[in-house]
Amino acid sequence: MKKFLALAMIAGFVYNCGHKKNGLLLPFFFLGSQHTTNGGVPGNSGSPGVVFVPGDGSGNPVTPPADNTNNSGGSTTTPSDSNSNSGSGNSNSGSGSSGSNSGSSDQTSSNTNNSNTSDSSNTSGSSSSGNSGSSNDSNSGSSSSPSDTASGNNSGSGSTDSGSGSSSNSGSGDNTSSNNNSSGSSNSSSGDSNTSNGSSNNGNSGSSSDNSNTGSNSNAGSGSNSGSGSTDSSGTPTVAVVVVEDPKGEPSFNYNTTINIPLNLTVLDNKSNVVSGATVLVYDENNNILFQGVSDSSGKVTGTLTVPTSVGNITVDISIGGESISQYISLQSVLGINRTIRYEVNLPTVQITDTDGDGVPDNTDIYPNDATRSTEITYPAEGVFTVAYEDLYPSPGDADFNDYVIQFKNEEDLNSSGKIVRLRGKYQHVAKGAGYKHQLYIKLPVDVGASITYNLTQANGKVEVATNTVNVTAASLKSGYQIFEDSNKTIRGQNAHPGDVFKPGFIATVEIVFNAPVERSKLGSFPYDLYAYVINTKQEIHFPGLYKNNNGTDKYLDITGFPWAILVPGAWKYPYENYDIRKPSETGYSEFNLWVSSGGKEYKTWYYDVTNESKVFPVPSDSSLLGYLFLSVKKFAIFYALGLVIAGGIAVYFLRKKQSLVV
Repeated sequence: MKKFLALAMIAGFVYNCGHKKNGLLLPFFFLGSQHTTNGGVPGNSGSPGVVFVPGDGSGNPVTPPADNTNNSGGSTTTPSDSNSNSGSGNSNSGSGSSGSNSGSSDQTSSNTNNSNTSDSSNTSGSSSSGNSGSSNDSNSGSSSSPSDTASGNNSGSGSTDSGSGSSSNSGSGDNTSSNNNSSGSSNSSSGDSNTSNGSSNNGNSGSSSDNSNTGSNSNAGSGSNSGSGSTDSSGTPTVAVVVVEDPKGEPSFNYNTTINIPLNLTVLDNKSNVVSGATVLVYDENNNILFQGVSDSSGKVTGTLTVPTSVGNITVDISIGGESISQYISLQSVLGINRTIRYEVNLPTVQITDTDGDGVPDNTDIYPNDATRSTEITYPAEGVFTVAYEDLYPSPGDADFNDYVIQFKNEEDLNSSGKIVRLRGKYQHVAKGAGYKHQLYIKLPVDVGASITYNLTQANGKVEVATNTVNVTAASLKSGYQIFEDSNKTIRGQNAHPGDVFKPGFIATVEIVFNAPVERSKLGSFPYDLYAYVINTKQEIHFPGLYKNNNGTDKYLDITGFPWAILVPGAWKYPYENYDIRKPSETGYSEFNLWVSSGGKEYKTWYYDVTNESKVFPVPSDSSLLGYLFLSVKKFAIFYALGLVIAGGIAVYFLRKKQSLVV
């Protein structure tokens, strides 16, 4: 059982690391489980030593983190509830000798300038020492230490000694510990120091110290040396102060199932100098990458995150020299992520392998040999999105969302600055529950031209339009690039009525290589401006939120505030023809109205909960040829079942015949 658990833990570790891009990010400090900071900004947590504070609007903390003591020194490690000494020093451990004292004895001692900067707790028969300065400890007699851990912080250059052993005392006498401190600096104490029989607590500072214990004495504890940084009241060094200036509020509800969140980060060192070359990666709750960028010469990283509204938290990793810290951010009421990361420690100077020299280490670079791109972001990370159109614009539709239905997914290639250099898409025509004819277009309002590679196939892979590449201008991209022609030609059935057998439509594959990197603010966020053109009415059908009327209202919400286009995660089972998704007697999604009435705040995954299967079209999870064959088998299930029974009987007959021959 133990071996199984160990293997499971290893497998889980490998899985998680493997899903953080294609490389392992070594923790800058122990990341472990989600670590909640004390007294910081609500909804923020992350690596130990990361403190979150509100900002003043200019990237500066309103008030500095409380209970911090600034120290300077060399390397940095994370204490684990133990003594922490700042500066250069040594950590020694050993075991004391076992002896026995009997009879009557008087043991005297004196204690001078004993102090700690944090809490120290010593149990009977044990000692914890945190010594700063050159010191020599000598223990004679019987010595024993139960395992004891103390938390203390001292500054200077020195050593920390820990010993363990066992002791036995008999007889009567007075036991007192002896501590002598030579001249030197003393440390202020903010904690408690407890001493009981046969125990001593040493906190010595100065150039020399002689400790002589005659009788029962035990030293226990562990020591670690921490470098530059701050230390909070818990004894954890402050690695970085994150100044949080995230804009908060509730986005306007327009039936979108995704949200676009602007990202603006600035990375500074412990002297407030900008840090260039810091790699920033953002993940969702399932470790799917949402963004990757590298801080520029101003220490800034900018971009946009597109996440389903159902995602509650994201993780931001900032990596320098192959080591990283994490921030866990709640997306509740967050409209943007504006933060300044101020390191309080000396940053690593280790050179990480970067083959193409784009500033992104090979272990987090999707394209380690291509300096023009470093990250690939997929929308969605798994599966597809479904876009469904009502085609009666500008008149309200019947809200069955099956007039023109497309399944698709997109991929973006980003360079080290987070700009988009390539855009790929795969689109499949899924349903046409209308008499009108349609075309599918995508508008990209960019200021550069591009080369576009395109092909069109049937669901079974038969080529309809061979792969070809054309060059287009920025004006052509702004006016719209055609993905599908006449919808009467790109699907063989309607896939919209009860009793219809699903027949998947054509598949278009598009790759757009921009002539120059494009900023997200220019391109627009996923799913971009993907729209249907209705040939019969010569009208375009767009997503809400993109275009306004002269009076400021949304051009693509009808008089009741209902859209003509909706984006849904997954291979969505849209309603049958003339089944209004808003009417309780007709909808297969009873949570849809609850989602709408809550303004999108509740029932955020309504599209996964089919409450009446008889009202929705049974779209297979895979709409390709495999899905078609699956439903064909389902329709003629009795014949296939009979065939399987006959095949099984034949197999049993030959098996028995073979066995009789062997006997």
